[in-house]
Amino acid sequence: MSAPQRKIELSPKAIAAALAAVLALLVGAVALTVLIEHRRHGHDHEAGHGDHDGHHHGEGERGHAHGDEHDEGKGHAHGEDKDHAHGEDKDHAHGEDKDHAHGDDEEAHAHAGGRLELSPAMLQNAGLEVLTAGPGKVAATVTLPGEVALNAEAIAHVTPRVPGTAREVKKQLGDTVKRGEVLAVLDSRELAELQRELLAAKERLALAEASFTRHEALWQERISAEKEYLAAKQAVAEARIEHRSAAQKLSAAAGSGAAKGTGYALVAPMDGTIIEKHIAIGEVLKEDTQVFVIADLSTIWVNVTVYAKDLSRVQVGQTAWVKAEGIDQAARGSVAYLGQVVDEQNRSAVARVVLQSPGAAWRPGLFATADIAVEEAAAPVVISDEAIQRVEGREVVFVEEGGGF
Repeated sequence: MSAPQRKIELSPKAIAAALAAVLALLVGAVALTVLIEHRRHGHDHEAGHGDHDGHHHGEGERGHAHGDEHDEGKGHAHGEDKDHAHGEDKDHAHGEDKDHAHGDDEEAHAHAGGRLELSPAMLQNAGLEVLTAGPGKVAATVTLPGEVALNAEAIAHVTPRVPGTAREVKKQLGDTVKRGEVLAVLDSRELAELQRELLAAKERLALAEASFTRHEALWQERISAEKEYLAAKQAVAEARIEHRSAAQKLSAAAGSGAAKGTGYALVAPMDGTIIEKHIAIGEVLKEDTQVFVIADLSTIWVNVTVYAKDLSRVQVGQTAWVKAEGIDQAARGSVAYLGQVVDEQNRSAVARVVLQSPGAAWRPGLFATADIAVEEAAAPVVISDEAIQRVEGREVVFVEEGGGF
């Protein structure tokens, strides 16, 4: 004979409150707690109720069995192939606390017998999906400490090609910029001098060419000597060399920045975000002054410490799930590099995990933990990691049963 259970009927107000929690945290209900509660309290009732199917944990067990190790991205092994509902958030919110108070075993069983009925339309609006558990692979992971860092291969240091004084500052810290966009404008005497030299060289070239044209015509008519013609030709060649040299000097000084008069524009060499700024209006800047630092934050590195005992297990290409302090959602990446040198002090090597588009919350300098999948094993029943929710400090899975959860 089964233990008596009491079904909780939710009022429209309670259903609305529960649905709001579902929409906010992508969690549908807490009805599956019956599976956990029966497992915990089942043996306490065997003496009073005898043997019954609801509390035997062998073949055909209705709950989901979790092992100590689970894949941080592949799935979890369970005891039976059952439909389960999952959202994207592992937190759980109760619609009304008073409906879920647990004072003793009787109250626990009352809560365990409750269910929340959601129509297909309500599931769709809440962003919930019901999937079927089945065979799959479960990965064994090794957990290692690390630190979030910038992608060192996607950083640009912006420095002026010529000394000058800051006239305008067009971009600030945190601004997103495109390649070629003006960051600041400088006034540079050196740049003005180079421009003056270029103009002078251009004028000398024009005069030399005019003189050569005249001497060439006179020489062809045998009016002037060949010596004068050759001298004019040589002068043109020298003027062209001077003009080319002056143009190259100005180009080297200005770089890709636009130059006009004494003004010199500092431009972004790449797309990215300004993460450092060292310039103010009126500030005198030298050629080696690091004015801006631009980083492409679409990829982030996590430098992971791999201890000697784990070096043989960690390999390039393995999947890693990374969690950082202050960030609820884990990010998936892959091991892109494993150092070949072991640090003499802590006897560890550095592995680099690359995260693609992790989001603005992943700031360089944050401490992180990486779960690297080092082995895989087949399991008869596996569910997605997203299906596991945390209710009252315990991990549970919501099962669709009898039109409810």
